[in-house]
Amino acid sequence: MTSISDRRVVVDQGFNRTIETVLQAFMSAGFSITPIEGGDLHMKSAPGGSLRYVLLEATLPELGFAASARRPEATPILGCRISVYEVTGSCTFVTTSNPLARYPLLASLVPRLSARTQTALGLVALHGAHSAAA
Repeated sequence: MTSISDRRVVVDQGFNRTIETVLQAFMSAGFSITPIEGGDLHMKSAPGGSLRYVLLEATLPELGFAASARRPEATPILGCRISVYEVTGSCTFVTTSNPLARYPLLASLVPRLSARTQTALGLVALHGAHSAAA
């Protein structure tokens, strides 16, 4: 763990399995998950395998708000950005970023976002450790 606002964990699992683990962990902690983007960072002309990534937005439904008719594309500010990066075939890097942590007063009003993010990322790390031991 690096700070209150950003957390990082290396998972000893392949990329696809880590995505499943992240989704299960965050959904079991009560988050709704929205995919943002994904792709391959590996240049086709360079040697080596793929370096896939995916960006997700995790939000707590009870902290959501209804978008107005004037701005239906409005995104929630009370969310958590999850990034998953393929490092090697059996190692994946997962980060979370909580935008509220940069604003301590606002974060104190919604402590469940930070607490649940920490719980979910702990489940990801625990699951990765268990699959490495198996």
